[in-house]
Formats: sequence, structure tokens, C-alpha cells
Amino acid sequence: MRPQHLVFALLMAAAAGTNWVASKIAVDTLPPFLTVAMRFGILTVVLLPFARIFPGQMRNVFLVSVTLGVMQFGFMFQSLSLADDVSTMAITNQLYVPFSTIMGIVFLGERIGLVRSLAIAVAFAGVVVMGFDPAAFRQIDAMLFVTLSAMSLAVSSLFMRKLDGITVFQLQFWLAALAAPQMLVLSLIFEYDRWASVPDASTVAWSAFVYTIFVGTLFHAGWYFLLRRYPVSTVAPLMLLLPVFGIGSGIAVYGDVLTPQVSLGGALTLVGVAIIVFRTREGVGGEIDFDKKPRDDREAPKG
Repeated sequence: MRPQHLVFALLMAAAAGTNWVASKIAVDTLPPFLTVAMRFGILTVVLLPFARIFPGQMRNVFLVSVTLGVMQFGFMFQSLSLADDVSTMAITNQLYVPFSTIMGIVFLGERIGLVRSLAIAVAFAGVVVMGFDPAAFRQIDAMLFVTLSAMSLAVSSLFMRKLDGITVFQLQFWLAALAAPQMLVLSLIFEYDRWASVPDASTVAWSAFVYTIFVGTLFHAGWYFLLRRYPVSTVAPLMLLLPVFGIGSGIAVYGDVLTPQVSLGGALTLVGVAIIVFRTREGVGGEIDFDKKPRDDREAPKG
């Protein structure tokens, strides 16, 4: 990877990692479902120039909006509104990697070897270890919601893999436009009594809210930019830094304390995830060919 792209990837990981704390700050005051609805409402307006109809693909686009927009974001923001700390949530969210591998096996007929099978078990075992820590057990509901969020993200990847010829901003537009009204209805049903707190939200809360909107969108755009130029096996390991930045920002802002048991469980989860990432060839579910030289920009698709 070129040095400037490596620096860009590190900055992107840092921004996305600190996004956990920003989201937590926002939902400490704002209702979580309403926060997601407002987030997608603003993105719909900003990304309106990218609106296009894709004949034959809108069903899968809608399913992405449900699984990624409503379920993944809804569960994630709900988990943060219930959580006492950010670090445990950032670590547990990494379960989307083994969940994605399992989805590929069950629904796409992909096959994995013994190493990745053990890595999946290690990743889940790490969450179990964290869950039995007294501090983590007190927020078991938040851990359950973030686990559901990770599972929803994995499910959404099944539908995203069926899309063709849709750019990242075009998909972001439809994701926002279709998910916003769904989240607004859920907010009206489950948290209308909390809407009165919105006018009293502090400047810090609104600033954090704005941060979550644009950092999240730019992260997806940056991820797509790198994947157009480098193999997944080169880019994906750098994204393992997201929970590291999430943990660091959680400690700095919320004073999160990593007990020995949470540290051990987190280490097991991240090790399991790292093994899966390093053992998975880009997009095909096989093993990495370590003898194959990485492609450079001259060999990569342009655009």
C-alpha cells in the first residue's frame, strides 16, 4: 500500500473508531431511534444528487435498508444508549466478521478450513468471557443489542453482494431514504415519550450527532476507495484498528476501565477476528495466497 494511502487508512480507522464515543454522547441525550431517523433524513437531502433508480435491483436495495439501515444502526444506537462504557461495545461489534463467515457458509455454500472454524469459536468465546465479568454483566442488555447489530451487518452483506453497478453514494442515498421513515415509525412507537428531551440537548450532543453523520458516510466512501485499489486481504486488517481507537476514546472520554477479564475476552475476540480476516481471500472465502504479490495501482481498477 502506498504511504499516502496507508496514512489515509489509519486516519479513517481513527475517525470511525472514535465514532463510537460520538454516538454514545449523542444518544445519552437524544432518543436512539430518533437519532438514527434524523441522521438518515439529513443524509437523504445531502445525497439527493446521487438518486438513481436501478431496475431489477431495488428489492435488494430495500433489504439492505432494512438489515443495515434499520436493524444494524437501530440495534447499535440502542446498545450505546444502554451501555455504561464504549469499549466493550466496540469489541463485541467485531463479531460481524465471524457472523459474515457463517452467513457465507450457510447461504452461499462457502467452505472454510479448521483454522477459521477454530477462529470463529475463539471470537465468540471472547464475548462469553467478557459477558461474565461483573462490570460487563451489568450491561448484558447492551451487549445483546450490539451482538444483534453485528449479526444484522453480516446479513446485510448477503444482499449487498447481489448489487451491481451501484456506487457507494448511490447506495448510501437509498439506504438513508428508505431507512429514515422506518426508524421514525419505530421511534414514534417505542420512544415518543423521550422526544421532549430533544430541544434541551446540549451543543456537545448536537456536535457529536453531526460528527456521526459525516464520519460514518466518509468512512464507507473511504473504504470503497481503498477496496478499488487494493485486495481485501490488504485493507481489512487495518480495520482491526477500529476497536482499538474505540477503546482508547472510551477510556479518554468516559473513563472506561478494562478489567482483566474484559481484557482477556476482548483479546480473544480480536485474535479470532484477525485470524478470520487474514485467512480469507478477497471475496471468495478461500485462503490467502501469500506467494501472490499485492497488486499496485497500475494493476487496480481505475475510477
